[in-house]
Amino acid sequence: MRLVLSTSTTRLVLGGLLIFLAACGPSPTPPPTPVTVQLSARHSAEFSGFYAAEQLGYYAAEGLQVSFLEGGPEVDFLAPVIAGTAQFGVAQPADQILARAAGTPLRSIAAIYRRSPVAFIALADTGITRPEDFVGKKIRSAKTLDLTLRALTARVGLRPDQYETVYLTSDVALFASGDPAVWGAFVNAFILTVQRAGYQINIIYPDDYGIHFYGDVLVTTDDLIARDPDLVLRFVRATLKGWTYAVENPGAIGAIVAAYNAELDQDLEIAKMAASIPLVNTGEDFIGWMRPELWAGMERTLREQGVLTAPLDVTQAYTLDFLQQIYTP
Repeated sequence: MRLVLSTSTTRLVLGGLLIFLAACGPSPTPPPTPVTVQLSARHSAEFSGFYAAEQLGYYAAEGLQVSFLEGGPEVDFLAPVIAGTAQFGVAQPADQILARAAGTPLRSIAAIYRRSPVAFIALADTGITRPEDFVGKKIRSAKTLDLTLRALTARVGLRPDQYETVYLTSDVALFASGDPAVWGAFVNAFILTVQRAGYQINIIYPDDYGIHFYGDVLVTTDDLIARDPDLVLRFVRATLKGWTYAVENPGAIGAIVAAYNAELDQDLEIAKMAASIPLVNTGEDFIGWMRPELWAGMERTLREQGVLTAPLDVTQAYTLDFLQQIYTP
């Protein structure tokens, strides 16, 4: 005996089958997790790898929707991370070490600039060629430069009352005026701009005086690491992929950075990225990697110069966990 179904019954059966198959299919993709990053300065090639990770879809591939808070000379770039309004931030390691010693639960999770871009410059005809020449001079500094300046001058025996510190935005014309006589700046940013403008300058590198610091480090809180380590891992992994792209494709960085500030000179931003390559990709270890002995050395330098006085276990100021997960096969 053959069973014959009516048209309406057939439709019901097929409809039920389709619903069943849909229920058994893949789950809908969850919405991306919003993440905010506090930058330490204004938009520029200094943050190329972050921008590349956002624009090339590396963050999206990790299920992240990333936005950036612009920094600047007057911005407290640690405060939003501490408060939780930004999940991650870019900081100088000396600032982060002091914050940790003061009880702030900030921890570095990668070193973006594995060599510091900080240096001090003066017009060549001033005769200022070493830190000892800073005596009686006005020195332009910034939040990202202060601790390196203090460590450098203390290393050669200078007291803070032997020079004057001022805070100014980067201005080539003001630098050319000779007042202030000494400018703290980044070799891959303002110093490059001054050189491209044709000025002859003397450059004083803290490295030459035993001040060996990382440059930009990526920081977050102990709470986020404990509460959502997978989010931290995904963010670090995509960020390092962005920096790898930036190192390998500096010529593409001008247009990428311009998406965040259309008034920037794209050729200059490309030059900044090219100058950053040996600072990011040092030829040692991996991009973003951190060495415990360098953290110990930074703490020791800050203590020797009287900048750091509070007790601190410096191994609690950073973690290699995420880098090891990313780079260990």
